[in-house]
Amino acid sequence: MKDATRRATDAANVLRITVLGLALVLLGGCAVGPNYVRPEVPVMKEWSGKGDTRLKDGPAELAVWWKRLNDPVLDRLVEMARERNPSLQVAGLRILEARARLGIATGNRFPQLQQLKGNLADNGLSKHNANTSPALDTYYATASVALDAAWELDFWGKFRRAVESGVWDLDAATAGYDDLLVTLTAEVARVYVTLRTLEERLDIARENVAVQERSLQIARALYEGGDVTELDVAQARALLANTRASMPRLDAQLRQAKNGLAALLGMLPGEVDDLLGAPGRIPEVPADLAVGVPAELLRRRPDIRAAEARMAAQCALIGVARADLYPHA
Repeated sequence: MKDATRRATDAANVLRITVLGLALVLLGGCAVGPNYVRPEVPVMKEWSGKGDTRLKDGPAELAVWWKRLNDPVLDRLVEMARERNPSLQVAGLRILEARARLGIATGNRFPQLQQLKGNLADNGLSKHNANTSPALDTYYATASVALDAAWELDFWGKFRRAVESGVWDLDAATAGYDDLLVTLTAEVARVYVTLRTLEERLDIARENVAVQERSLQIARALYEGGDVTELDVAQARALLANTRASMPRLDAQLRQAKNGLAALLGMLPGEVDDLLGAPGRIPEVPADLAVGVPAELLRRRPDIRAAEARMAAQCALIGVARADLYPHA
């Protein structure tokens, strides 16, 4: 009698523990490992240059900041860089990879093993078998179908932590794409402004050469007339030679800028000449600048968002590692 009571009590305890475990699984509890907590970062409440009239505390629309330069050529170059830059395309593929890994981690929360089995057999006796009546049907067929599924209960939260890590990895990949996009856009704008600046300097150098050639002619005429010394002629000749010597260096820098722009656009050197067209003006920066509030600066920086996402993903992996210390299938 006592043994039967003990067995009944043990069975009740096992059933109670099983029900409790299922409840914890269904309610999403019992996930071992630390939960990620966003660190507090001290930020300034106001900009240090608040009194500057060129700064505005209003909302900062920086998604298309280069359009404030009002340069159609730059707008076209940025658009092409976003479409054709190889590094940006690789970053986009990393997002797809992270999304696929998240799908795999999510799938582990469902039955991990599914098997569908089928069997069809056709049986019969030989017509030449002894003691077989021709009127007797000796042929028959059998068929069977079976479905097996195996599911490891996520009692310790291993799979939930893996999904959590996958979500953060996806956020990190997206932030990495945004970081590269910001860097690419800024680099295209920088190279374009440098390129237009070099074109302007070359135009000024050509104008200076024309003016200095005329000045040398005047100095020679004055020297021949006895109004100036030979030193004035030598100085005019040296100034003209220095200006002419600076032009090949500026031209080389201009070619380097064009080649760098071609690399950013995923094009061959020389193919950007048609996009740039004739030498143009240097883009003018607007006098006012909307900067928002200091706290928004950290939220806008994708590199900081990517670093936080990677840290949170590693925090979730601690739970995955700890779950392996406990019994599991």
